[in-house]
Amino acid sequence: MICKECGAKIENLTRICPHCGGRALVDDELETWSFLADTAARKRHEMPAAIAPNEPTAPPADTAEQLAELERLRDYFVKYSNLYQVADDLRYIESGFSHPSFLFWGLAGGLAAALVYFPLSPFLPHFVWTYYFVLWAAVSAIGYLRAGRRYEHRAAEYAMLRRQAENDLHVMYNHCEGCFLPLEWTPPPRINRMIAALRTGEVRSVQDYIGMDAPMRAARSA
Repeated sequence: MICKECGAKIENLTRICPHCGGRALVDDELETWSFLADTAARKRHEMPAAIAPNEPTAPPADTAEQLAELERLRDYFVKYSNLYQVADDLRYIESGFSHPSFLFWGLAGGLAAALVYFPLSPFLPHFVWTYYFVLWAAVSAIGYLRAGRRYEHRAAEYAMLRRQAENDLHVMYNHCEGCFLPLEWTPPPRINRMIAALRTGEVRSVQDYIGMDAPMRAARSA
């Protein structure tokens, strides 16, 4: 056995450490503590490190070359359209998460306590409001804390999934040679609109298109 306080090894069949007087850990407790420590360490290391996307290269100067390169980039990124969709879906799911409301659980706890306490009140020797409020507080606190733990677990799980999806997206982007588009401009539908704008003469270059679209995107997000 091993002392819980000082870590000294205890040879005799005693649960009191002769060195410091602390309580000893028996084998089953040692296994439990080891399991908890391993689980905590694994949880801490589950979140992978973020992979940063590369900086875009300089775009070709000629419009015809830009069109040819845009078509090449579109053909490359269209093979990985599912990565964009997965990352967007996970961000959308995360945006719907909200921390449990203490007000909601206060009302729910009061209702649950009433449904339990008032039907039993005729059988109690004395109707005491204190018991009802204690039950109300207990139900509300337990429900709120359990909901909070579920929220934290779910949020951490989806944060890890989103990190993995974004890393896959960034790795795919980094493997594209000579990409002069920022990552957010690489979804194939956006490249198609860019190609159409260049072919119709709406813009003269990729830089003009990105600069023209930026104020409109800012206005839509405001």
